[in-house]
Amino acid sequence: MARFDPQELAVWSNGEWQRANLPCSVAGFCFDARQVKSDECFVALSGGARDGHEFVAQAAAGGATSLLVERVQDVALPQLVVEDSLVAMGAIGAGVRNGFAHPIVGITGSCGKTSTKEMLRVLLGETCTHATAGNWNNRIGVPMTLFGLNADQQEFAVIEAGINQPGEMAALGEMIEADLTIITNIASAHLELLGSLERVAAEKAELVLRSRADAPVVLPSSVFQYEAFAACAERALVLAGEGESVSPEPKRLIRYRLEVSGAEQSRLHLREDSTEACFEIASPSEGICMNAALAIVAARELGISDVEMRERLAGWEPSSTRGRIVTQDDQTFYIDCYNANPASMRDAIAAFCRAMPTEQARCYVLGAMNELGVDAVALHREIGQQLDLRAQDSACFVGPEGLTQAYYDGALEAGCPPDQLTCCHDVVKIKSIVAEFSGALFLKGSRSYALETLLPEEFLILNS
Repeated sequence: MARFDPQELAVWSNGEWQRANLPCSVAGFCFDARQVKSDECFVALSGGARDGHEFVAQAAAGGATSLLVERVQDVALPQLVVEDSLVAMGAIGAGVRNGFAHPIVGITGSCGKTSTKEMLRVLLGETCTHATAGNWNNRIGVPMTLFGLNADQQEFAVIEAGINQPGEMAALGEMIEADLTIITNIASAHLELLGSLERVAAEKAELVLRSRADAPVVLPSSVFQYEAFAACAERALVLAGEGESVSPEPKRLIRYRLEVSGAEQSRLHLREDSTEACFEIASPSEGICMNAALAIVAARELGISDVEMRERLAGWEPSSTRGRIVTQDDQTFYIDCYNANPASMRDAIAAFCRAMPTEQARCYVLGAMNELGVDAVALHREIGQQLDLRAQDSACFVGPEGLTQAYYDGALEAGCPPDQLTCCHDVVKIKSIVAEFSGALFLKGSRSYALETLLPEEFLILNS
């Protein structure tokens, strides 16, 4: 059955069907000609390394029954012609969103977006919650996620929004128009184009500003210090530590206390007024526990009881490449190699040290952290200074020479012996070191360094 009305698509996108030739059905959208399915509309995007218009014939052969294009193509298919295909995708996504009558949560922040999204999806109910797949959180991924909204089958939606340059969040916020927004944190990430933490905060706040009128925003007190979020105090639900001062006064203040343990359950205590509740979180990471706290506050706001959330949390565990601990024979891996910035790196190192037995030798594999701009060297050096290597421990740094050297210099300043440190450009150089190491191994870095390829083959299947 067709899910999209061709005439509505034209109105939403401000486009025209060539020669008024409308398709019989549009079941979905696809921007990769290799993956198009029958009855889908192929979206020809022109802004990438290759112009999508070059692949319309391949898409037609693969089963596409219509095209979204910026110029008429020599293919015998109905063609919706628009000025900009990417902008049209966003407009169609917004149109679909406006027809979804149930609550939509928008999530952004410098790190922890995907973990928070997955936690909230579990708390709201996995079978009735539509959520961003993986980290499809950009100007292509957000519309593709919105296309999957179906009010007949879903009671909630959780949409992740990620940016790396000015102006992007406003566009994503207009598509999502959230009924509730979660901000995970503001930290040193994407500074190359955003420039400063204040600018990062201002851009992230666009998701709140583009949400529905008076929609609540859930955030930690560390974010509330930025002017862009303090300006939203009248609708802010702020998480703050016991005794921590918070200004200006938010709509609601929720106090938290963490009892973070090793590889077993950590405890999260939440108190609002005189009511306190405790939740168990299967992670040694303070960051992941805080993500859980944000998700719990949001789920409460959406009507989920504490009893339901505890039941659902009992089956939750960190996803495959975001803080997961796995053991095989004499090796235990702390796998957190989906991405990295300084804040998440510090948290992961602390969680790794907390979780692993003190008698176990440790090997830290640190991939470089991308998009940190002019502060990149200094920030890598600071992370290197976090390492405390014992005689049986080692560290390997993967990435561009300038950044691995910064890790190395910071480690030396922390007192790490140079013969326990290795720098290399890519993971191939250290595969034998990792394979032969007996003990606990820490893997974290930006995705481009493919640290997951250092895992045993069976773990690669687990993480696929």
